[in-house]
Order: sequence, then structure tokens, then C-alpha cells
Amino acid sequence: MKKYFYFLLLSLVLFVSCNEDSLSSDISQEINTITNENICFDVYLIEDIENHSKVNSEYDINSYGALLKYKKWENGKTIRIKFLNGTPFLQSKIKQFANEWLKYANLNFEYVNPYQNADIRINFDNSGGSWSYIGTDCNYIDANKPTMNFGWFNSNTPDYEFSRTVIHEFGHALGLVHEHQSPASGIQWNKQKVYEYYGGAPNYWSKEKVDQNIFYKYDHTITNYSSFDNKSIMLYSFPSSLSLNGWSSGWNTVLSVKDKEFIAQLYPGKVYETQNLYRYFYDSRHFYTSDFNELGYRYLEGILGKIYSSQIPNTYPIYRYYNRINGDRLSTINWNELQNGGSNGWVYEGITGYAYNSPQPNTIPVYRFFREKSKPDHLLTTKKNEVQYLENKNEKWGIILPKYKYEGIAFYILK
Repeated sequence: MKKYFYFLLLSLVLFVSCNEDSLSSDISQEINTITNENICFDVYLIEDIENHSKVNSEYDINSYGALLKYKKWENGKTIRIKFLNGTPFLQSKIKQFANEWLKYANLNFEYVNPYQNADIRINFDNSGGSWSYIGTDCNYIDANKPTMNFGWFNSNTPDYEFSRTVIHEFGHALGLVHEHQSPASGIQWNKQKVYEYYGGAPNYWSKEKVDQNIFYKYDHTITNYSSFDNKSIMLYSFPSSLSLNGWSSGWNTVLSVKDKEFIAQLYPGKVYETQNLYRYFYDSRHFYTSDFNELGYRYLEGILGKIYSSQIPNTYPIYRYYNRINGDRLSTINWNELQNGGSNGWVYEGITGYAYNSPQPNTIPVYRFFREKSKPDHLLTTKKNEVQYLENKNEKWGIILPKYKYEGIAFYILK
């Protein structure tokens, strides 16, 4: 994702569119191109428009790019938000998905009553599209006017559409711009097809609006960006017919890994809640949980370390499974290993917490072993020689038990 937060210019119209073996995680998001969907567009200040009118017709924004840096919120700020209208159901959905950003950004949202002053004022008006002012631009808008609008939500809107649109618009409100306009995008456009596509229903954009929202790219001298992120929530969906080389992208409905990393860098210092990862042993099998009340002190072997209560950049969910046939339990960050379970007796029980899939500061590896015979058992330990020690001890006492097989590093947890 572009490592910058700002931002476009536009036409004389107010809107522009919006080295040990590791058990690696293989979590991917499917790309399903949706044709002719509603597209968001963004709102700009009159000053930006006037500044733009003084710049050449090739949209060279170098002359006022430095001003764009002031659209970032103060780090740690509590942003006040209010709804100008909308049903309780729609308002609850906005809150639910807008808060996805707060898992990674050192910011807070405070929802206030309609009669109170607010930074972000949300409107529901289905006569147009969905849009948002960029970052702190909303502070320059009349206090009685909306700074964000959602144009196609109703009581039948599915969650993936709420997620796609709400997270995207709040990305703009926090200072982000569209990913396909990054200097690193390199998309080979079939321009005539693009004009035809966005000029039709349901958007009916003019040629100028397409230029501003699709073809315009930010100059590398005023942006801080990395490689193009085709998983970014700030990227439009594009069918392959709009490119010369068959490139396409589907709707991204959730924050990408780079989205999370970037917003955390933009607003650093987020304090993340952690919890203990407890290890139990009973009936010759191991059991892992972050909820001490699940088993309490009975059968407790100890605490492996700490895991995160919510997902932060570079972490993955620890999926928990139980096997109804043989009593085994499995904790893994690889969703594709069992997915929803179901086969061979496996039942999905939920997410224990969140852990890393690679070494990070203040982390330790969790080694995974598996005993197949007798009573099948997955053993997680932070001491790789623990299994060898137990086996040698049992042999010394004349006890012969099925041995564990090493399967690699399951994940990395906090010390």
C-alpha cells in the first residue's frame, strides 16, 4: 500500500472518487471481480480545488503537495463522530466496521449526540454515492453539514458490503487515498474501456472524473510508498477488460496486512491487550486456552507465554480444534490446515488469540509435536528439548510410550 496519506486533487467539481521449519500460515483472500458496482468518491475543500485550477492540466500537484501533510490527525486523538440521520441498525453497522481501524491506529472514536459538535458527521442519503472528506479537512466544513455519506445502505445490505464500504470511507477520513493511484501501481489501462465502464450505470462519470479518480497518479516526490498492494481496502475492483495485460482485482472487503502495518506506522503507539496462553494436561492429552476459567487450576501445567487479544499487524488467529473421535486438540494459525473442521472427527471451536508467524522482538517460538499412536496428542512447547527429556525419563523408569514427532514451529508468542 502506498506509504502516504494524501491526496488527490481534482476538477472543478467537488468530488473525486473515491532457520527452523515453520508451520506457515496460508491465509488468502479470494479475488472476485464484481462488475459495475457503486463506487465511492471523495470530497475536497474549495481551497484545494482552487489551488488545483492554478496547476497545469496534467494534474501536477507538486506546487501544493506539502500542504497535504496537514490532513493527518494528531496521534492519539479522540475523533468525535455523530450521525445526522439513519436507523439504529445502520448506525450500529458503521460503528462495527469503522472500529476495524482502531485495532491498529493510535486513535479513538467517540460517538456523540446529534446536537453536539463532532469532527466527522455521517449522513445516509441514497440519492448519490458514498464519499468522505480526507482526514482533517472535515474541520473546515460547516458544522451542520455532513463530512461523510453512505449512499446505498439499507436493512438488507450484507455484512461484506458494509465492511467494504465503511472501512474504505473511514480510511479516507483518517487520511488515506486510493491504492490504484500509487506511483507504484503500474497498471496498464485500456483507457477507452475504462471511460465506457465508469461512464455507464450506476456511476455515470464524465471523462474528467474518470481521469481524476482512475488515471491520475500521485507524484513520487510527495508520497511515501512501497510496493503496490492489490489486497488494500483502498483499492477499487477492476475487471480484466479494463487493462491491456489482463490484470484485475476483486473487491477487498477487509484490511490487508499492509493496510494494518501502514496505519499503525501513521498513528503509532497503540497499546494492545494481551492474555496468557495456558497449557493443561489430562487424560494423557494436552489442552490450550487463553481463558483461565475454562479449566482453572485443575490439570494446569503452566503458561507458555502471552498472545494478543485482538489482531495487530503481522499476527494471525490461533484456530482451535477438537477431535470428537480420538480426543486430540489442535491449535494452528494455518486456516487451510483444517478450515472449519468436520472431516475425520475435527470440530472447529473458535479463535484462542493472535500470534506471529515469524520471529519478532520479545517473542519466543512455540514448537509443535504430534503423538499419533495410543491417545493422539498435539504438544505445544517453548522448550524444544522437552519431549526428548520426557522420553529419556520414561525410558529410565522402564516406561515405554509412543513417541512424539516434531512438526515444526507452530507460531511465535510474547515472552
